[in-house]
Amino acid sequence: MKYPVILTVILLMSPAAAWSGGTRPAASPGYSIAQIFARPGPTGYHPTQVQWSPDGRYLTYMLRHAPNGRANLYLVDVASGKTTLLLSSHQLAGAAAPPWTIKNQIKRNRITRYGVDSYGWSPKSDAILFLSHDQLYLYRLASRAITQITHQPGGKRNPQLSPNEHWVSYVTDGSLYYAPVHGGAIRRVAARRSGVLDGELDWVYTEELGLRSAYAWSPNSRYIAFLQFDERPVRTFPIVNYLRSPPHIYEQKYPSAGTANPIVRLGVLDIATGRIVWTAMAGTPDTYLARFGWLPGGTRVYGEVLNRAQTRLQLLIANPGTGRSRPLVTQTDPDWVDVHRSPYFLHNGRFLWGGEQDGWYHLYLYGHGGRLIRKLTCGNYNVLSLNGVDEKRDMLYFSHYSHGPLDTELYRVSLHGGTPVPVTRRPGTHAIDMGPGTRAYLDTYSNVVTPPSFTVVDLHNARRTVIQPAARLPFRFQKPRFIRITAANGRTRLYARLTLPPHFDPHRRYPVIMYQYGGPDVPPSVRDVWRGAFFLISQRMAERGFVMFTTDNSAATYFSHRAQTQVKFHLGRLALADQLAAVKWLKRQPWVSSGRIGIWGWSFGGYMTAYALTHAPHVWRAGIAVAPVTRWQDYDTIYTERYMGTPQQNPAGYAASSVVAAARRLADPLLLVAGTGDDNVHWQNTLQLVQALIQANRPYQLLIYPNKTHGISGPAARTDLFSAMERFWERNLK
Repeated sequence: MKYPVILTVILLMSPAAAWSGGTRPAASPGYSIAQIFARPGPTGYHPTQVQWSPDGRYLTYMLRHAPNGRANLYLVDVASGKTTLLLSSHQLAGAAAPPWTIKNQIKRNRITRYGVDSYGWSPKSDAILFLSHDQLYLYRLASRAITQITHQPGGKRNPQLSPNEHWVSYVTDGSLYYAPVHGGAIRRVAARRSGVLDGELDWVYTEELGLRSAYAWSPNSRYIAFLQFDERPVRTFPIVNYLRSPPHIYEQKYPSAGTANPIVRLGVLDIATGRIVWTAMAGTPDTYLARFGWLPGGTRVYGEVLNRAQTRLQLLIANPGTGRSRPLVTQTDPDWVDVHRSPYFLHNGRFLWGGEQDGWYHLYLYGHGGRLIRKLTCGNYNVLSLNGVDEKRDMLYFSHYSHGPLDTELYRVSLHGGTPVPVTRRPGTHAIDMGPGTRAYLDTYSNVVTPPSFTVVDLHNARRTVIQPAARLPFRFQKPRFIRITAANGRTRLYARLTLPPHFDPHRRYPVIMYQYGGPDVPPSVRDVWRGAFFLISQRMAERGFVMFTTDNSAATYFSHRAQTQVKFHLGRLALADQLAAVKWLKRQPWVSSGRIGIWGWSFGGYMTAYALTHAPHVWRAGIAVAPVTRWQDYDTIYTERYMGTPQQNPAGYAASSVVAAARRLADPLLLVAGTGDDNVHWQNTLQLVQALIQANRPYQLLIYPNKTHGISGPAARTDLFSAMERFWERNLK
């Protein structure tokens, strides 16, 4: 459930306002809710589908343009800094079609949320492979010629070229196909079987393990390693489109907590013989194959096998010819092992892998056979990502939060050990996309009042190429500041943020809107980062006289793993305790109207809103729960069981964490919001809470969005939702 939707801004200790731009802007808000969610929105279109050429010399990105929203493909030459138009939207045709033109809500959600790309570089960096109208095309950079390389009907997903560029592969209807690029017979990796996916990911692996591809070519182009998902044991969940006549039912395979998972195994296809060898990894109902890939040279395939309890993670390598495997490293934890990143195998036989052996997530260097050589990062912080490795200089690049969770910076450290050195030094959030060979990186930078800028930085000559500067918005913003408050345990210091209304009068008492998420394993809510439309919504509410406040809890991801495991076997209790501590802090402020504090959230934050109002009645004046889980038996296996165990093992914890079971205690106005097409948190959760509220004679309000998925996306739906929320706050807090 890695889906926090953030609204709030930050804490202002003094009422001074600040704004962006060189001239005095118009008074906020200066925009309507409809203008916020209109396309392309106040900040315009941003570069998307950014990709590096495999040789690291070029960076490409798609940029949409008004009025039709189609995208051109641009190329940046790192050495010269020159940006050129590579392919126009007319040439790309369907490959550049905006996601909102896709009628199927679930397919649209997968593209926008999981970043399913419609183009990709060839392995030799000499061509672009792109998808248009269900067919694959190859654009040769030297000749500028476009060649159609497939002609078969059917949608094609996750297209790839083999490293030698002799083969093209793609997935259609749950089967993996491959064919010669220059023409020839189409071959299927394995015979099609109903309920079995070959080379295509299921829902839960994509959502909860973060996998984006279920197959990989070997570096020598001899083999294809692929995951096979046997979904036949998994329960089917119906998602009904009532807008069609008769209604259309989409059957989703969804393993809910305590029920059967798909059986996943790793196969290796030998292209020359057509023979499949099944590796001795996973392949049972109680294991997950969390990561897989190839070692340099293509002579070994690796896999990360996680037990169902998620307390044991084993890194194994296997012979692709025989399938025999052997373990390299095993990680164990009494609560859970986090699966963050794949191992990085060096060409000298050593490899890098992350772990939480000392309670924080750090990077370790291993030698042949899995022998630990040294710990490479150290400190009271969690490494967020391994961005790149410069093997020639024995240097690695990684990112982590600094100043608590506020700033995200890029660092480098030697593979021989030593103190990490910061590469970026500007306060705010640096989202880093490092190019192959670590010659250059894309820095997407923002802070809380500054929209993102996109800059290519050449590490060899310090050249900086600005792809797109930060948009200059003609509005006056309340400059948020960060504060720290004390958690419920009386010791832990939590970061919080708050925005006061313009023309703030400390002698008045203001209503407060609290936003919270509360769930584990997501970026903190309190960061110095641009929040886009949600920031602009917060500014509107501050202009209307509301104080906007948010804080994380003492199990947030900027704390140690041991701190995060406080939520084990009971979701809700710790997060609520810290939100109650935040309420006490607010009520001590002389400018807060203690009887007019509201709370809201989305996804896990929606759960926490409903949980707070049913487990701590009369504390908040009102709440809004968007797309909430209401009983954890209804959510998926991987996420829920990581923190709660199974319902069979932990019935008391599931009962205590349930909103449905506590519905009779609701005493404050609650607005429930759900999309009927939500394939993540099914709106069954909302219906079950509604039924419990009816049985308990508790009043509630319900807002439904037909066919909308978890994000309730689209200008019309978002405008309607946030307009309704604004009216709800005006009615209940003023």
